[in-house]
Amino acid sequence: MRAGRPKISIFKIQNSVLGILVAGCVVTQSERNEQPSAVEITFLDVGQADAVLIRSPEGKTALIDAGRGGEIVARLRDHGVDTIDLAVASHAHADHIGGMEEVVRSFPVRYFLDNGLPHTTSTYLDLMRTLRDSETTYLRPEARSIALGSLRMRVLPPPHVNEQSQNHNSLGLVLEYGAFRAMLTGDSEVGELQHFLDMGVPDVTLLKAAHHGARDAVSPAWLAATKPELVVISCGRGNPYGHPDAWALRYYEAVAAEVYRTDLHGEITVRGLADGAYAVTTARRGD
Repeated sequence: MRAGRPKISIFKIQNSVLGILVAGCVVTQSERNEQPSAVEITFLDVGQADAVLIRSPEGKTALIDAGRGGEIVARLRDHGVDTIDLAVASHAHADHIGGMEEVVRSFPVRYFLDNGLPHTTSTYLDLMRTLRDSETTYLRPEARSIALGSLRMRVLPPPHVNEQSQNHNSLGLVLEYGAFRAMLTGDSEVGELQHFLDMGVPDVTLLKAAHHGARDAVSPAWLAATKPELVVISCGRGNPYGHPDAWALRYYEAVAAEVYRTDLHGEITVRGLADGAYAVTTARRGD
């Protein structure tokens, strides 16, 4: 591809809904009239960290992880967020909850869900104190279904076997809007992914790569079960961990039609329709 030439990518076509990415802009046939109802999943570009903003078709808002610092608040306000119906901490590492205390201080947060595994860091303890003093309702990490309007969120609780490992006790989440499904698993490693497989996971449209695309966070069995059409990796440019791992990328690229990375594409938004069709917009075209 010559420098300066816009990237054009055609996504899943179903029931005459066509999404085309042209230099970061999506054009759909339905825009001739009005946009169909959709769930929007935005992977915020927060460097070597995770933060995912979810909006249901009715405007209900969920935040899954909050990056490393308070800059997440400005990002959320840029997206017009004024209330968070559900905040989720997949696990208690700083690159997932570093900005969560500031989120709770800055927005009304109706419900908060975490993995139920305490941590000893000041980041975690400060967040817990702020939650305790707020009006937020705490949800235990039990197998449950949470409704955000017409969007359903299935909670897959961690195994709580090796309680020394926050990664191995990340929450799993399956988002369902009609035939569109997405799966997020924090920093789960292969052992916990097998735990989720034992619980039963569906094939999904969108898979967030676990542990920033690390090699120990994907397996052929996991991809054979989830069958993602689209994979998104949240990682920072030039990070010291080598994420995403080259072998992991090969796994994802062998299964998914599209693989996106926040280090290359910046903020990534997936708009999923109830018939399973989807379209993607990115802040950058990537390398």
